[in-house]
Amino acid sequence: MEVTVLDELRSALELATEDELKQLTQILFCRKFNPLDYLQTPRPIEVQSQDWQTWLDSLEERFRYLAADGLTVIKGKSQEFSYRQALIRVCQYLKIPYAQQMATTEIEAEIFLHLVNQAWKKLPKTEQKSLIIRIQKSLDRCPLPEALPVQLQHNPVDLLLKGSGAIAVSAVLRPLLLKRILQEFTLHLAQYQAAQFALVRGGALAASQVQSQLTLQTARQGMAMTAARYGAVKTVFSFLGPALWGWFLADLGWRAITTNYGRIIPVIVSLAQIRLTRAEAWQLA
Repeated sequence: MEVTVLDELRSALELATEDELKQLTQILFCRKFNPLDYLQTPRPIEVQSQDWQTWLDSLEERFRYLAADGLTVIKGKSQEFSYRQALIRVCQYLKIPYAQQMATTEIEAEIFLHLVNQAWKKLPKTEQKSLIIRIQKSLDRCPLPEALPVQLQHNPVDLLLKGSGAIAVSAVLRPLLLKRILQEFTLHLAQYQAAQFALVRGGALAASQVQSQLTLQTARQGMAMTAARYGAVKTVFSFLGPALWGWFLADLGWRAITTNYGRIIPVIVSLAQIRLTRAEAWQLA
């Protein structure tokens, strides 16, 4: 019989290490561009300074608040919004197929697999080959209780892309493999993204040096145009100001209570990884 919805969220949190809980706290409680975050949201350091159980309670409460829709929040029923409902909403948002008869952890796995596949597809072929070799070498250095299936010896990433249900892996070996593969996959992806960012920054720096003289030449003209535009814009704002700002604040307030996918999706992925690598009873759908 499947555990209750509450336990599915809480059980993953209880498997997390202190460092992982701090990361989840940062995602859920960090103050971003919404001014309301500064008025009603405690700082991450305040949340993680509570006793352990209260800390977990705060993470649960915050997740449900961010995952619930606006009407549910307005009615004050965000804490009745289940983890399963949040997962289904994310599936609809990301257009991931799911079935009502699936267990909650299976839906969580579908989201995780979808995002892993998306990350894999975005890697160039050379990077994919490099990652496979990297994981193979990592597994060679790792003492395993039994031999790897032939399929995983050739491409260990298949365990993530196809799921353990499609590959014969014992319950003892599965969490060890998944943990090592996920570590190497995440590290490689992070290093690749950092390298790409460095290349972009390097190109931007070269371009900025070439364009510096053009910028100096057009600065005065730009200031004059800005001043002229400011006069027109100021007139428009004096007329539309109250209505415009009223709409802005109403929109801001609504965004503050609608589903915040930018925060809950990373948390779901983190919880899936935690459950995946620690709970032997859990397996990829």
